[in-house]
Amino acid sequence: MDGFAERPASISVSRSVRWVILLAMALVTAACAEAPRPRNAILIVLDTLRADRVSAYGHERHTTPVLDRLAEEGVLFESVVSHSSWTLPAMVGLLSGHYPTAREYDDGLRRSLVEPLRDAGWRTAAFTGGAWVGEQYGLGRGFDVFEDQVAVDIRLARAPERAAGDAPVVEASKGIEKTFEAAQRWLAANADEPFFLWLHTYEPHTPYRRQLYTQGMDSGRLGSTFEVASAALAGKGGLGFKLGETELAFVRALYDGGVTVSDQYIGRLLETLDRLGLDENTLIIVTSDHGEDLGDRSPPRPGNHGHALWDELLLVPLIVYDPTRDYRIQRVPAQVRLIDIMPTVLDILGAPYPVPQHAVSLLPLMTGEESGARPAWSVIDPKQKSGRSQQFAIRSGTHKLILTPATSENADDSIELYDLADDPRELRNIAATVPARAKELLGSLEEIRAERSVRGDPDYRSKRALPPPVKRRLRALGYLE
Repeated sequence: MDGFAERPASISVSRSVRWVILLAMALVTAACAEAPRPRNAILIVLDTLRADRVSAYGHERHTTPVLDRLAEEGVLFESVVSHSSWTLPAMVGLLSGHYPTAREYDDGLRRSLVEPLRDAGWRTAAFTGGAWVGEQYGLGRGFDVFEDQVAVDIRLARAPERAAGDAPVVEASKGIEKTFEAAQRWLAANADEPFFLWLHTYEPHTPYRRQLYTQGMDSGRLGSTFEVASAALAGKGGLGFKLGETELAFVRALYDGGVTVSDQYIGRLLETLDRLGLDENTLIIVTSDHGEDLGDRSPPRPGNHGHALWDELLLVPLIVYDPTRDYRIQRVPAQVRLIDIMPTVLDILGAPYPVPQHAVSLLPLMTGEESGARPAWSVIDPKQKSGRSQQFAIRSGTHKLILTPATSENADDSIELYDLADDPRELRNIAATVPARAKELLGSLEEIRAERSVRGDPDYRSKRALPPPVKRRLRALGYLE
């Protein structure tokens, strides 16, 4: 009887164990149903980097071994369009996830997708090269820590302990060394908390001084570097001599040297992540704000941007490396936009955010759930006293339309249409021969322009006086005369 009496208890125990096992299996299944996520994210913006000078995008010179490796292990987007060909509006759109209007920028950035990350518990920090990417333009919105290199140099120059022989504020250097070192120190101090880190550097922006690939090259009538003053003169046709293929090849090699130096610093950053034990849970995204003219057109204007909406000024790289998962699509051919990047960061991290009107997360393209290209539009809102006209462009399918609205000097709109499949260098305007397609794209562009007219054009002229060091830095980068 005693043995018989024990059996129900034994059965009861086995049933309990079975329910525990089933519950554990259900929990594991639920956990498996949700994809793993990285804890942290780093967004790296290499100023003025063209996609076609990155070797992962097919450049014949092996400029970017670190980025190439990230692309092999992550996701590369083959066609990424910036909404501007100069820095400040590009950064406004990147951080806000909106095509910039007066609602996004009015004497400073008015909303940023960094804010919901900070509000959801991520530590947020930015280290930038300053100038257009400085605190005075409100780009620090949403960041717990925001350091631009110009502001740091000003503080150091004013420090009472500064020795008389110390170097003053460095205007010629683009500060990539200082910027990355500061970011790495911050990482070491904040490794235990979830974080979002934004890194911006003015490599490979002018001046071009990195001579990694110029040994033995003939510079023609140029010197050993290509300075901001030379780029400004080239843009105005005032160099006093014609830039031939010899000079242009030399300038491009100098530019490529800056690309490779940027790549090397990213490599050092990745080594720091490894040393801190952050490499397996940190999302890495590398992109640029816009491209660069490297003498692609006649007359050549190497070292310039912001003056037109050609593809060499708008197409940028985008590499997304997520160490927590393998995505089904490793090279995304569909066209995407710079404004899509921050929604992608928030989506991958799992942070709640208000969905912008035009930007869309790129995650479905990485998983293979979507495959469609996204129409992209771009605009030049001219800098103060630039003398340039406002210009709009829309890139959709294989076609691109550029509209220069009528002004007091030009009574009629100028419309250009290019078939990018047959004419990737945008040399043959087919607006007159394919009027239906031109009308269709112009209609799409007008819809967006109408939205912009309601919300207002952003005015990038600061209503506050810029500190003299900031003006000097902008002048050193060729933005002010």
